[in-house]
Amino acid sequence: MHSTASELARQLGPLRRSLLRATREAAHLPDIPDSHVEVMRALVDRPSMSPGALAAHLNLARSTVSNLIKAMVDAGLVERSVSSDDLRGAALAASPKALRLLSDYDAASSKVLSDAFDELTEDSRRTLDAALPAFVALAAILSRRPS
Repeated sequence: MHSTASELARQLGPLRRSLLRATREAAHLPDIPDSHVEVMRALVDRPSMSPGALAAHLNLARSTVSNLIKAMVDAGLVERSVSSDDLRGAALAASPKALRLLSDYDAASSKVLSDAFDELTEDSRRTLDAALPAFVALAAILSRRPS
């Protein structure tokens, strides 16, 4: 195993949690589970998905998505309507509340990261700039792997 892979695996969780905590504090955002954020982002990217399509898109079990959707409808984050294609099916969409929260989160997260970048050395900023395409490629590779 590459030592870089091991170290990156160790650092990603703490980095993600630190960014999430700092972002929530900076923008006074509610504590929304990561799984809910993933569902909201998926529904923003692909509105009117069925629960089955959402499960396939997120690579989750249908029962898991069903439980997530129930909780998110109750929290006002997802709107469920009758599918125009199949009256027995449901179409899911991110609610206006979810769209607002995602927009607030993205703006605050960008600001928090930008401020942190300002504290890095010029070399570190250049290294991160150069590594960004590799992170995008790595995410694409990992998303194609079976769960």
